[in-house]
Amino acid sequence: MLSPAQVDRLQACARVLDPPARVVMTGNVAPEAVAAIRAGAGPGVEVLIVAPGAVARIDGSIDLLFIGPAAPYSVAAELFGRWPGRVAPGGLLFVYGAFAAPPVTAALLRAIGASRSWRYYGREGALAEYVRADLSHGERVLDAIAQAAQLGFFTRGLSQRRRRRRRRAA
Repeated sequence: MLSPAQVDRLQACARVLDPPARVVMTGNVAPEAVAAIRAGAGPGVEVLIVAPGAVARIDGSIDLLFIGPAAPYSVAAELFGRWPGRVAPGGLLFVYGAFAAPPVTAALLRAIGASRSWRYYGREGALAEYVRADLSHGERVLDAIAQAAQLGFFTRGLSQRRRRRRRRAA
């Protein structure tokens, strides 16, 4: 479930896309994420919702890529291995479940977080935003520090979920 702030962020980013533009949404995409993107996208912005393995069916580059949460690590790693390379320079990547779901976070940090091709822009709850860029070594270090700072949110979320499970079990 997306928060109002997350919906606003997705709408705002879709609103600034210059046509012709392409938005691709893959993974477990929530209906409210699709609605937010479509509400923000203007005429000439193509919004595609595709299966995780359907990267070969999409021709050309992607201006905005939304990856929904993936349950097992292997699925998340496959999504991050196949899709982000298709995003045009300056394009956006949104990952829902980042710094919240352990499989998504591990795959994200391994594939995107350590890459020199992506700048971490920020997060709103479990929705992280990255911008396709060519980072220097120094920028990569600063980017890694910014992402590492998000691990406190991650560990707090894990401990809260564990406490809730224990209460339910008791």
